[in-house]
Amino acid sequence: MRQHSSESEGNSSYQKSYRALARAGNLSQDHAESNCREIRNEIKYFHNQRRQGREQAITRHSGLILDLQQIMPASISEIAEAIGQSTSTTRNHLRQLMQLDLVIKTSFEHHSLYCLNGSYNIHITRVLSEFYE
Repeated sequence: MRQHSSESEGNSSYQKSYRALARAGNLSQDHAESNCREIRNEIKYFHNQRRQGREQAITRHSGLILDLQQIMPASISEIAEAIGQSTSTTRNHLRQLMQLDLVIKTSFEHHSLYCLNGSYNIHITRVLSEFYE
């Protein structure tokens, strides 16, 4: 699911204004190219920060991630028991990992199961192998 932030909305309204000025001929081609570079660099910076946050979370919660790989899908109580933490601590750690899209929560009726997001398996494996070297 794609989330919209006020920054991205601001950029899109800025881009619309910029395009209108460019069509009116008030901006040079050199200015247009430099503006595109700035926007591209901002996007790269945002994604790089997000990736660094994921890497830090993977190393910080490596025990939880390794155990979850073995028992997933699992409930909070099963995960907490496997790693030897309280359910509230485990819930907080899972919430942090879900915010970074590393863990997926599946809810049905009165139950919730957690598993690792398969899209990041290679990334998780790489970070953990570097961490444990």
